[in-house]
Amino acid sequence: MIHAGHLPIDIGEALGMEAIRFAVIALFLLVPIGWWSRRHWRDLQALSKMADDFGHGNLSARADVARGASIAPLAGRIAALLEARKHLLHAVSHELRTPIARLEFGMELLRERHAGDDEALQRRLQAMLADVEELKALVEELLSLNQLDHAEAMPRQAFAPTPLLRACTPPQGAHEFNASIADDLGELHGDARLLARAINNLLGNAAKYAQSRITLTATRGEQLHIVVEDDGPGIPADARAQVFEPFYRLTRQADHAAGGYGLGLAIAARAIRLHGGDILIDASPLGGARFTVSI
Repeated sequence: MIHAGHLPIDIGEALGMEAIRFAVIALFLLVPIGWWSRRHWRDLQALSKMADDFGHGNLSARADVARGASIAPLAGRIAALLEARKHLLHAVSHELRTPIARLEFGMELLRERHAGDDEALQRRLQAMLADVEELKALVEELLSLNQLDHAEAMPRQAFAPTPLLRACTPPQGAHEFNASIADDLGELHGDARLLARAINNLLGNAAKYAQSRITLTATRGEQLHIVVEDDGPGIPADARAQVFEPFYRLTRQADHAAGGYGLGLAIAARAIRLHGGDILIDASPLGGARFTVSI
């Protein structure tokens, strides 16, 4: 057994000095790292919020990050890509109008001058004119979608939703349509025409898939609730968020048979969010999809 005494150093004092040195080093290392991490966390949160805003249709949202932040180039690149997409969509939509109008005029002229009694040529020209009408409808939908990217441009006036909703109907078809609209739904501030477009888009979507029944109900508590239901095949739970994305269509056969461009629900969702509302999808007691608008 070895016993050491009367050492030339004080163990307690030495440990105290080591603790002080460790604290000083930690202070000089951890404070800058903590400050740097906090800045990055704040910038990442701003980027995450921008992504959430994009998901809710607010494409004018931008991340509030410092110019010298390491993720500032990424945020700027995302903003630039969105601006480029918006301008491209706008330019292409406008530029397509002119050749479509020329095609329409040329085919009408051809039908009047040369088709005569040629029934096969008449049928072919009629089919081509129908294709041109589809192109025109697609261009108009693209322009509508592009306009909704500018939330600040939407006129905001007080209007009564009751008569507006009572005027909304699905496209004519072999469906039973029932509407239950409360007499007093108060007032809303926004664009009445745009909200009517959104509800008619929901009804048009219901008409594509309903087997025989479509319903529209509107009530008011703390919020205005507008519900559109049908007795069609419904929308799978894992696709209910995606159907509001532009050009998204389910892969099932019924969706391809129904036609359309995958823009109607995207326009409806953005129009409703511009009014401060939200839209949710679940299963309807009728058997199909239920769209619930809350404003």
